[in-house]
Amino acid sequence: MKKASRKPTDELRPEYKRSDFGRLARGKYAQLVAEATNVVVLDPELSKAFPQRAGQTTFGPKR
Repeated sequence: MKKASRKPTDELRPEYKRSDFGRLARGKYAQLVAEATNVVVLDPELSKAFPQRAGQTTFGPKR
């Protein structure tokens, strides 16, 4: 059985009006997220000096 194809629309449903929404701001919270984020990426050679301990989380590909 084929799935019914739905054409993506860029319009609001009839029960909504664009005037119901305030002005949209792209990246409104980007600065807040950037300030609250703390990521350190070590060079693979430098990471050998700091072995992985139990309980630490590793992200990214395994090396």
